[in-house]
Amino acid sequence: SPRPPRQLRLCGAAMKVFEVAFVLGSCVAAAVGEQAPTSLETSSPLGKVLELMDSLAAKVTKEGEVEAKAYKEYFEWCDDTSKNGEFAIKTAAAQKEKLEAKIAQLTSAIEVSTSK
Repeated sequence: SPRPPRQLRLCGAAMKVFEVAFVLGSCVAAAVGEQAPTSLETSSPLGKVLELMDSLAAKVTKEGEVEAKAYKEYFEWCDDTSKNGEFAIKTAAAQKEKLEAKIAQLTSAIEVSTSK
């Protein structure tokens, strides 16, 4: 496919830079509105960005730990349910065999009693 003219490519690149800057600026503005800077380092825009990245990393780590705990509980529930199901199947199969043997025995007894 033909490439767009150089001016459009530059315009597209400039738009991407603008979008990134806008999102970053919005995040910084929101964070500045929520928390007052506590040191010279956090009063600079770069310091604030680093602070936001650290808080985001902490938030993601905490959410990951919560999800890992939920997954572990779900996995244990699945394992328990599977074991209980297997036990129920084995128990039912053994009971079925006993009942089939009893039916065969009683059927034989009926045949013997009706033939006399």
